[in-house]
Amino acid sequence: MEMMTENYLDLTIDEVYDAIADDVIWPKSFDLTKKIAFINHMIIYFEKNEEYEKCASLHRRIHGMEDSK
Repeated sequence: MEMMTENYLDLTIDEVYDAIADDVIWPKSFDLTKKIAFINHMIIYFEKNEEYEKCASLHRRIHGMEDSK
């Protein structure tokens, strides 16, 4: 059962990764600070899975958000 749960977590995080490129999907309650915190948690997850391309993409996303403040 644990393996199935991990697969769902992987699939869910991959789906969120794909979706956050679109600013429209963020809940209205997510201000810039919450968005960046959320993305930083995703970076930690992808670092553990050695998916460094996604980490780099997410870092660029954060820098873009900070630059547009």
